[in-house]
Amino acid sequence: MFGRYLLAICLLLPLASKATTINFVTENLRPFNYVEDAHLTGISVELLRLVWQEMGEDPQPIKVKTWEKAYYLLQHRPNMALFLTMRSPRREHMFHWACPITTSDIELIALKSRAIEIDEVGSDSKILYGAMKAGVGEQLLLYKGVEFEQISLTDDLEKALRMLKRERVDVIASEPEVINQTAAALGFEEELFESVYPLGKLEGCYAFSQGTDPEYLERFRRALSKVTATEQYQRLLDKYQM
Repeated sequence: MFGRYLLAICLLLPLASKATTINFVTENLRPFNYVEDAHLTGISVELLRLVWQEMGEDPQPIKVKTWEKAYYLLQHRPNMALFLTMRSPRREHMFHWACPITTSDIELIALKSRAIEIDEVGSDSKILYGAMKAGVGEQLLLYKGVEFEQISLTDDLEKALRMLKRERVDVIASEPEVINQTAAALGFEEELFESVYPLGKLEGCYAFSQGTDPEYLERFRRALSKVTATEQYQRLLDKYQM
C-alpha cells in the first residue's frame, strides 16, 4: 500500500514542479514594440526583458502578429500575454493586467493643412475616421456613438497614415507619439499632422488572457512595479521620447 502512495506522489511531482509557460505576443507599432533591422525592440520590449531579469527568468521568445489576430488569440487562449495593450473600460474585465508600461493620450490626428476642427464626436458628424482593426481607437469611437460605416479600418498604422495623407480619411485615432515616430519612419514630416480632438487617456499594459496562472501574474506584477520605480525605467522613457 505504501509503495502505491509513493508511486502516485512521484508521478505527480513533475506536474507540480513544471514552470508556467506564457506565450508573449506583440505587434509592430512604434515606439512601443517594433522590428528594426530584423531586431525586435521598443520600450515595452526592453521593459519586459528587465522584468524577466527581476523575476530571475531567462528571456523568452516573443511572437509578432497583426493586432487583430493577436487580440483575437488573447481572448481565446490561456497563458498568453499581449503588449502593449491599452487598458480601456470595455477591456477591463476581459483580461488580467500588469501596468503600466506607459500612459498615453488617444487623440484624433488630422492633416494640419486641412485645418479640421471637431467640437464633438458622434453619429451626426460628417467626419470619416480611420482606425486600427480591434484597436482601442476604434472602440473609443464606437463608444462615443460613431457609426461603424464612418470608420475605415486597417490592420497597419502605416496604411492608416498613408490614407490620411492622401485624404481618404479625415482623421485617424491613435497616440500622438505613435503617429510622430511612424511618420518619421515613413519619411513624412511630423509637421504634416496635428491633434484635433482628445478621445481619452489610458494606461498601456501587458494584458494576460483569462486562465493565466495567478501565481505567475502576481510575480510578474511585483517585478514590473520594482522595475518601473528605477532610473533604468526613466531612461527608457527618455530614450523612446515618451
